[in-house]
Amino acid sequence: MSIINMNKNYTKLLKSVIVCRKLDKTLTKTMESIIIDNNESEKSPNGLQMKEDLSAKPRHLIQVVNRRTGLSSDVIRVWEKRYQAVVSHRNDTNRRLYSDKDIDKLTLLKRAIAAGRRIGDIAALSYDDLFELVMGDESSSAVGYKRPSTGTIMELFDESVSCVKEMNSWKLDNVLSNAVAVLSTNDFLIEFIKPLTNYIHDECSRGSIRYAQEKMSKLCIRTCLNNLYLRLRSSKEDCPRLVIASLLSEHESLDTIMHLIVAQNVGWDITYIGNGVPHDEITYAASNVRAQLVVLAVNNQRDIARKIYEIKHIRDNAEKTEDIILIGRQCNEFRQLTNQLNINIANDLTSFRLTLERLYSLIR
Repeated sequence: MSIINMNKNYTKLLKSVIVCRKLDKTLTKTMESIIIDNNESEKSPNGLQMKEDLSAKPRHLIQVVNRRTGLSSDVIRVWEKRYQAVVSHRNDTNRRLYSDKDIDKLTLLKRAIAAGRRIGDIAALSYDDLFELVMGDESSSAVGYKRPSTGTIMELFDESVSCVKEMNSWKLDNVLSNAVAVLSTNDFLIEFIKPLTNYIHDECSRGSIRYAQEKMSKLCIRTCLNNLYLRLRSSKEDCPRLVIASLLSEHESLDTIMHLIVAQNVGWDITYIGNGVPHDEITYAASNVRAQLVVLAVNNQRDIARKIYEIKHIRDNAEKTEDIILIGRQCNEFRQLTNQLNINIANDLTSFRLTLERLYSLIR
């Protein structure tokens, strides 16, 4: 009897094992089919669309676009509404949202307009076509220097260019020293050094001069300018005072050192506090030294809106400061401030010198 029961139990056990194996096979096939379906869906166009491109995602408010492009909110709205340059989306509170791609296109449009294009002619272009257009415009107008035409300065310029191409820093130092010795300070800066630095910058951008050649030459020029500034430096306790600096995200350029020398030569008592300085620190420095004038270098085209706010802060809070002069490659971006805050724009060294002389005579 026990043997019969054991056989029955064994038979039941065997059947249960067979059932389990069948279930296992069924589950395995089901999982395999699910995995295959998922893989196929990921490879399908619909699956690729699910992986949303972050750069195309509308996530920036118009204030962010304003800061990153330097375009005013009104201009952005007009370009969108009238020319369909970009298409914004709306959030839950009905505020405009823009993507990274929108910001990139608006930046290119701004550069194209700066090169002389009309927004109505280029707003509908794709990003790739617009990029190619901008590169062509900027490369064709890249030459911003003018070769000196007078005898001595022309010879010094040509000799310096040869030193740059040969990467002969020792010879370039000697040429620069000779130029300081034979030229007046104004002629040295305006007629010789400024065209030379423009030539080096432009030819490096065009690819005619290598980056290493540019770095070597600018180090030589910086050393020469620093030595000239120190040589002209003298105590001017009874003279009007000015502070020279640049705001955050700005870098020091050779152009700034040239302006330092011009101001020193006119007769101002100078306090130079460097580049990348927070606006409240510039305000403190101007108030502390009782500066009648603040000179700000703006060479970086980014964060125009932020810099406008910071310039206004300095204008309103710096004690004894009667005027502000903006210098640098991007100073024309702040033209709107000339009437609002009585701020001066100096496009070049000559206009900077004339403005300093006029203010000097008024203060004295």
